[in-house]
Amino acid sequence: MPLVDSKAMLIYAQEHEFAVGAFNANNMEIAQAIVEAAEEEKAPVIVQISQGAIEYAGENCLFAIVKSLADKANVPVVCHLDHGVDFHTVIRALRAGFTSLMFDGSSLPFEENVRVTKSLVEIAHAAAVPLEAEIGKVPDAAKGQLSPEEVQKYLTTPEEAMEFYERTGVDSLAVSVGSAHRMKVQSARLDIERITRIRERIKVPLVLHGASGVLDESISAAIRAGIAKINFATELNKAFTAGIKQKLSDDPGLVDVRKYGSFGRENVKKVVKEKIRLLDSANKAEEVLKFIQNKKLIEDKNDKSKIVE
Repeated sequence: MPLVDSKAMLIYAQEHEFAVGAFNANNMEIAQAIVEAAEEEKAPVIVQISQGAIEYAGENCLFAIVKSLADKANVPVVCHLDHGVDFHTVIRALRAGFTSLMFDGSSLPFEENVRVTKSLVEIAHAAAVPLEAEIGKVPDAAKGQLSPEEVQKYLTTPEEAMEFYERTGVDSLAVSVGSAHRMKVQSARLDIERITRIRERIKVPLVLHGASGVLDESISAAIRAGIAKINFATELNKAFTAGIKQKLSDDPGLVDVRKYGSFGRENVKKVVKEKIRLLDSANKAEEVLKFIQNKKLIEDKNDKSKIVE
């Protein structure tokens, strides 16, 4: 089926207390694994292309891969820009056809983050594409050991989340609640009370980044508290690399990239299926699709009414 956007999908997930898995793809094999896993689990899915992936392979190439997979899939698939950290990357992704966007201005001063995010929201909405942003900052574990005090200083407050949302009009909001990017071991516990308080202040879906390093029970609690989109990247990269290493170790003379690439792909698929079940999004594809279609019919009807008026 055609690619869908993330707005209605995440609204439905939040209202029904499950989360949609957002999985980063850096190549064809990982993208295939993500969509195949979603089809087998009958789950809605978000395939994410990061700014780093765009620099590696180009937005048009990666979008074409995701679109071709979605066209043949029987579950709703979103092609989402993950962590676009500058204005031009977001616009490039929009022009390429991405159906969901993220601008990450978390490293900017608050007022600058608001200004750039608001301008990108207006552009994205003019093209009927939703935009996610980030307030607070999800730290990067790859840059050194993170102490509890270090994590604490990055956390999102309910007050700044509300102000940021009201001034920008974003469609979803990534918040810093105890996770970190590029954690190689699952050990992080989230601040569930903080998620609950943020959810009470703003009504758009909340997003958790850096979920690869978060304990499963903490993820489940975060979904109940209001998280509707959960991002995974490092675990997929680890699985893909481990699969290739194992295959080449078993057969050192192997040079056919298709054979060891497919082994890495199957490893990733197993991980994605596990995460889909953890997020309770398995067997939700049909009901999510119906919600998306009904919402579009209502919006189309309202648009026609405005034209008549």
